[in-house]
Amino acid sequence: MPTNEDRNIDRQVVSDFGREWQAFDYSSAETEESLDAQFAAYIAPIDLKRYSDSTAVAADFGAGSGRWTARLAPYFRTIYAVEPSDGASEVLRIKFEHEPRVKILQESVGANSIPDETLDFAVSLGVLHHIPDTALAISDVAKKMKPGGEFLCYLYYKLEGKPFYYRLIFAAANVVRNLISRSPYPIKRMVSKLIAVFIYLPLARFSKLLHKAGRNVANIPLHQYKDMPFYMLSNDALDRFGTRLEQRFNKEEIADMLSRAGFDLSTLRFSDVEPFWTFSVRKLSA
Repeated sequence: MPTNEDRNIDRQVVSDFGREWQAFDYSSAETEESLDAQFAAYIAPIDLKRYSDSTAVAADFGAGSGRWTARLAPYFRTIYAVEPSDGASEVLRIKFEHEPRVKILQESVGANSIPDETLDFAVSLGVLHHIPDTALAISDVAKKMKPGGEFLCYLYYKLEGKPFYYRLIFAAANVVRNLISRSPYPIKRMVSKLIAVFIYLPLARFSKLLHKAGRNVANIPLHQYKDMPFYMLSNDALDRFGTRLEQRFNKEEIADMLSRAGFDLSTLRFSDVEPFWTFSVRKLSA
């Protein structure tokens, strides 16, 4: 059960993300190609073509700027963009003003107006690890899904399979995150941009050079950003270092949360494409 401190942190996280998505609304064509590639990686475990765009209903929990909602909308009759923050909800209203398939709900994962057992498909990418009780959030999503409905989710992983030096660098970065994330938002924004300029960008482009030379870059920190524009690096640096609440899970912990929420573990599929852990699973049939 979340404590009062958890709730206070949760409110701060929601507010900060709202300001983040106002600053990074992804309205520029500069990011489209990279977003398409990132979306393709996220949906690797599923087949969206199996859904009917005339009958199927979906929800994007923690829709943010709507970058994934926009790419999912063509596959569904209705997709709910569930987003609790004021700032991001305003971005969503502007972005989908003329898109009747998208229904914007300024509500939370745990308290929203989606009728129970009505979703054919639910998605939450990079959101539930920022909620104090991730297991409860997964259960809340499950309640809205039809029996047999499909859930696509991305949760931060515990660096399984990474070498010691990689984990050591992460531990040091986490200490820095704990300091920066407690700062006022303007300071978080400024420091995160400096991190993007002097750390993210050099490491990302170094990985790109090595990759072009045929080298394996999987164990170079921030290699996943090698082809992304600076706009996305800056956004993710703020996301990483400006967010006070962050949780990480291994496969066994994820499977346990899903089982307790009523999902069928025989259908659980983890993606072997970064980011980890992205997975799909189906709710138990009645």
